[in-house]
Amino acid sequence: MTVICREQDGAFVMVKQHEHGQLAGTFAEWFKEEHTPAEGRRAEVLRAVSNHDRGWIDLDETPFWNDAEGAPYSFIDFPVVPKLTFYRRGLNEIEADTPYGALLCSLHFERLIEVSGEECPELTQYQQDEADRRARIHRELEQSRPIGEGELYYDARLLQFCDDLSLFLALSEPGSAESEKHPWFADGFSGSEDFSFTSGKAIQAEWQDKSTLILDPFPFTQDVGVSFKQRRVSQKDIKLKGIAKAYRETPEEECRITVTSRPGEEPKVKSGAGGRTTG
Repeated sequence: MTVICREQDGAFVMVKQHEHGQLAGTFAEWFKEEHTPAEGRRAEVLRAVSNHDRGWIDLDETPFWNDAEGAPYSFIDFPVVPKLTFYRRGLNEIEADTPYGALLCSLHFERLIEVSGEECPELTQYQQDEADRRARIHRELEQSRPIGEGELYYDARLLQFCDDLSLFLALSEPGSAESEKHPWFADGFSGSEDFSFTSGKAIQAEWQDKSTLILDPFPFTQDVGVSFKQRRVSQKDIKLKGIAKAYRETPEEECRITVTSRPGEEPKVKSGAGGRTTG
């Protein structure tokens, strides 16, 4: 199963779930410092953003075919019951590293479930189990270092934005026209208007060329260069070999993108700013 799958010139362009998650983590690292979490939990938040989809690592290796759609299963249409199993698996692993990160990611998945509108007994049980997890983590943190007012809400917005921006890159053909933008992002990144520096305006994305993406308002301390891996799996190969073999035999390609601001609005580069490139 692959997190993102889009059709392009007779092929399915596919990006792994955890690859996408690590890309989101890179964006979180570069987010403007005056708008990032308090120093005490910053490292935990960054690890949570990078690893929020780690439950899918093993399953990422072999995609499954959706006969009804005539395409590989993606995070959008993957069956709900096994999806919940991998949600739990990832959250358990994150909680072993950072309980606050698990709290943050559990809320993130809850939002995705609410948006999807899915319903079934297994989903109801999952939501109850996760509500219990979040209540337990809240109690445990209250005994050590209570969560500050608005802290969790802000961190959830940060995860949502970085997740959405990473998703935008994988759902878009670099350099594509505004008319080809995925409908999820037609009005900008939902929730980004909550950041103080946007003055209530949703952050918009626009391709400058095949390797440069413009964000406005710009949320980072400087231009951010990222790299991620994807596979362009030929639909012809899928018919001949099946999805699993065609995917396995398709070499990975590296996609390099620079995320920048509009000309004349370049952000100030802070001394000693750090970051990393995924892939």
